[in-house]
Amino acid sequence: MEIGAFVRERRRALDLTQQQLADLAGVGLNFVYQLEKNKQTVQLDCTRQVLRALGFDLAVAPVGETLAADPRPGASARPSLPWD
Repeated sequence: MEIGAFVRERRRALDLTQQQLADLAGVGLNFVYQLEKNKQTVQLDCTRQVLRALGFDLAVAPVGETLAADPRPGASARPSLPWD
């Protein structure tokens, strides 16, 4: 699933308008619109703000791999993300 589709799906599941999500995330309405449309020019910091407003964060992994569990004792593995 692309990140734009994920954001749109979560926003709708939370019954938020694009404007409400923009306000919660501290970004502009146009940014949310562009993010949901997967525009290539969206800014990473603003994308992260939107994801955090939806209760998620951004993770990076090598192509074709998922992030490994945290090696610290007692740490749990990261949850599977919809775009993995």
